[in-house]
Amino acid sequence: MRPKLAVLSFFLLLALFFYGIAAMSFGEKYTFWGYILVGSIHMLFVYGVWVGNETIVDLSAYIALLDLLFGLLWVMVGLSIPAVTLTLLSALILFVLMDEDVRSELKMP
Repeated sequence: MRPKLAVLSFFLLLALFFYGIAAMSFGEKYTFWGYILVGSIHMLFVYGVWVGNETIVDLSAYIALLDLLFGLLWVMVGLSIPAVTLTLLSALILFVLMDEDVRSELKMP
């Protein structure tokens, strides 16, 4: 699998994941809009990586790190399948994004 496809798939899956959680928490005012915001940030990263925006590609490792940290916090609060999935996917894509060759390939349109 090409690195660009893997990174795009990761951010797209996480955006859909957060939009799904937002849909489940529709009645709660702050939770709903918070998950919509986080999902939209991930969709912004999908678009930025797709077009090869250098700033977005450079920041994508930091977003993956934040996802990993929040996934670890979620696992510590309560062990659940979504928490473990978020943590493992974030760790995997963070490992991929740490390679400078991958990031330079992502910057190409």
